[in-house]
Amino acid sequence: MGVSAKGRRKIQYRDRTFVWWVAPDSDDCDRIYLNIVSEDKSIVLAYRVGDGSFYAMSKGRYFQGRKTSGRCERYRIPFESPLIFVTPRDVAHMIAWAVDGEAENLARIAVNKP
Repeated sequence: MGVSAKGRRKIQYRDRTFVWWVAPDSDDCDRIYLNIVSEDKSIVLAYRVGDGSFYAMSKGRYFQGRKTSGRCERYRIPFESPLIFVTPRDVAHMIAWAVDGEAENLARIAVNKP
């Protein structure tokens, strides 16, 4: 079963379809997040927009071609400054980074969740 695209935008990257949207997250005090999900849900990204965050969360099974731990992991974003506004170009850049980026260039940090 794929991800719902109703009211969301689609973007193609290397013959793969991704769905993205910007919306408040009720689990995080309604802070605004950019959400990107591959159609097969193997890549799931979330990024808190507009707060100066330099980290994106990977919640999917794969990140940069490697299998993940299955837990939420944070990675330093591929931008020189945090995103205040989101454009389709930013989304395409984030997808390219999540699919093809170099793991050596990332700062991975642990996420402490209860």
